[in-house]
Order: sequence, then C-alpha cells, then structure tokens
Amino acid sequence: MGVDKIPARLGLCYGAGNQRTPRNQPMKHENRRNVIPFELFMAGVSAYGMTVAGLRIFLHTGMEMQRLFESFDRLVCLIFILAFIHHVIFEKDRLRYIFTWGILDLASAIPFLPVLRFIRILRLGRVVWLIRTPGALKKAIQRDPSSSLLYLLLLTLLLVYTGTCAGILAFESQDPDSMIKTGDEALWFGLVTVSTVGYGEIVPVTTGARICAAVLMFSGIGVFASLAGFLLEPLRRLATGGKQVTNADVAARLDELYEMIREQQSKDGGASAGESDLDQDQ
Repeated sequence: MGVDKIPARLGLCYGAGNQRTPRNQPMKHENRRNVIPFELFMAGVSAYGMTVAGLRIFLHTGMEMQRLFESFDRLVCLIFILAFIHHVIFEKDRLRYIFTWGILDLASAIPFLPVLRFIRILRLGRVVWLIRTPGALKKAIQRDPSSSLLYLLLLTLLLVYTGTCAGILAFESQDPDSMIKTGDEALWFGLVTVSTVGYGEIVPVTTGARICAAVLMFSGIGVFASLAGFLLEPLRRLATGGKQVTNADVAARLDELYEMIREQQSKDGGASAGESDLDQDQ
C-alpha cells in the first residue's frame, strides 16, 4: 500500500471530530434552539433601557443631555421591536408568544411612554427561570460560544458607547471653544469614533472628552475585529463540511497519519532487505 492510499484508510474528513460517527447521523439536540444567550442579551438591554428611562424621568439634567438619553431610549425601543419580530419568526407557538410576552415587549417599546419601560423587569424574571437548572447557563454557552460572545460584545459596546457619549457631552458643554454642544453632535462624534472612521470635522478639546474618545476608539477596534471573526465563522464551517475543527482533531489525525507512515516504511524496508538477500544468494 502506498502513502497516497493512507487518507482512504482514515475514513474521516478533517471536520469529522474525534468520534467516528457517520456524517449523516444527527447529533442529539443539534436542531434545538439555544435561546439562553439571546434572552440574556435582551435582559441586559432591558436593564440598560430601564436605567436610561430612569435617568430621563428622575434626573434633571440639561436639555441636550435629555435629548441624548432620549435617543438611546429610542434605540432600545428599536431593539425590542426587532426582538419581537425575531420571536414571531422563530417561535414555534407564535400566538402564545404574541399574547403573552409579545404584548409586553411591544408595550415597553412605545417611544413616547417611558414609564412603560419598567415592564421590561419581567424579562429578568424570565432569564432567571430559564437558567434555574444547575449548569444550564454553562451548557448554553458551550453549545454556542460564538453567539454568546457576540451578544456580550454588542451589550458591552452599547454600554461603552452610551457612557462615553454622555461623558463627552458633559465635558465639552462646559468649554466655550468646544465644537460638541448638542446631543446629536455627541452621538455623531461617538459613531464615527467607535467605527474607527474619524472624519475629523468634530474633535474634542477638553481632556476628559479626549479620554472618553480614546476609550471608545479601543472598544470599537476590539468589538469590530471580533465581529469580523464572527462573520467569517459560517464560511469556515462551510469549508469544513459544517463541523467544528479543533486542535485536538488535527493532532489526532496527524498522529494517526504518522503511525501509518512508519508502518508503511517498516514494511517497505523489510521487503527491500528480503530482495537484497535473494540477489546475494543468486
């Protein structure tokens, strides 16, 4: 047997994993939806939205800061409307969702009634109910680490973006030479900064605002680099036949291949020695 026939003896593709199961055999719970990471993300957005609504209602800040918080509140409303559409598409019992959690999600997403934002506290109870089983959270993250990391990065980016924009506006509004005077200008500057575009038509002049901008820059670089890797994940799975490839898989294949090569070389060496003995006898 030549070395070129060795891969056929392996009987496995690179993405087959350590277990030698048939390719078309479905794995247990493979098609089961993993809703815990998404619900954790929405619970974080709920807590964020209630905090923003509380600041709008109870904290008497300047007019421009109020407009800034209003913009963030509308962003949360948009996220909840998209979540409602997501549930309507993927829930098995759509009518049950629409007339239970769906009504609450839509009610809390009404832009001009910030008091209804506190209905979202019920989502925190829903997450507690989902992870009530010991080890449920850990298993959910292990089942889909890419999505869990994506939701964590998006929530972190939302918090950093909000805090830095509010800080930039608070620092810059105190300086008469500043070019960032309104909430809209703070939002625009934060957007071009976190996306690492940086047009340069608006720049902060105070030290505090520059520190906030630096934090936003580094956060944007890290988050968007991770998002690029997440977007490449489906292409990588497609190239490997839809299976996960780990370092252990590659090491196991290499060890088995090296062992086969050594066996083949030993056989070839023995055969060559036998032919040499026959030639000497002749």
